[in-house]
Amino acid sequence: RISTQWFVRAGILAQPAIEAVREGRIRIVPERFTAIYYNWMENIHDWCISRQLWWGHRIPVWYCGECGETIVSRTDPSACPKCGSSHLTQDPDVLDTWFSSGLWPFSTLGWPEDTEDLRYFYPTSVLETAYDIIFFWVARMIMMGIHFTGQVPFDTVYLHGLVRNEQGDKISKSMEDAWRYDPIFIIKEYGLDPLRYTLLTGST
Repeated sequence: RISTQWFVRAGILAQPAIEAVREGRIRIVPERFTAIYYNWMENIHDWCISRQLWWGHRIPVWYCGECGETIVSRTDPSACPKCGSSHLTQDPDVLDTWFSSGLWPFSTLGWPEDTEDLRYFYPTSVLETAYDIIFFWVARMIMMGIHFTGQVPFDTVYLHGLVRNEQGDKISKSMEDAWRYDPIFIIKEYGLDPLRYTLLTGST
């Protein structure tokens, strides 16, 4: 049903991220996926970041029960800045998973504090992931990394393929017959060396 949501103006974040790849500060391997990255980023829509789930990072917004003021704050407020009431309720929504994981390269290193780990490990060199989340995860890490730290999060994005079944469908744990693709089952049925050989030849 139609409901009120929180959005981020993604176009503001996208432009510096496009330039980072165009200027060669970030290289996407294989190079053909650069076209997919540009297509998504150049046609980006405002990003709905609120989710109605039981877990996740809470949206940092509070509502005053007395005057109806909406308070956006980096720290938990104790009183309404408009009327002084302490009758505050935090927004029940949480952030989109990709918003939280987009912060991963630097938030795990102590950001926003200037930590030794952050200085040493950020930015990193190579991000390796599957090609199907280039716009879900990779693009968001680049956008948020540049926005919050002023630096690209990595200099190379190495994209690998997906393991698929006989029909060409991506294998996931939610598939009814996912057990058939469990490596332990495959080793018992066909042996370890055939599995190794298949994985090696399929990821050239």
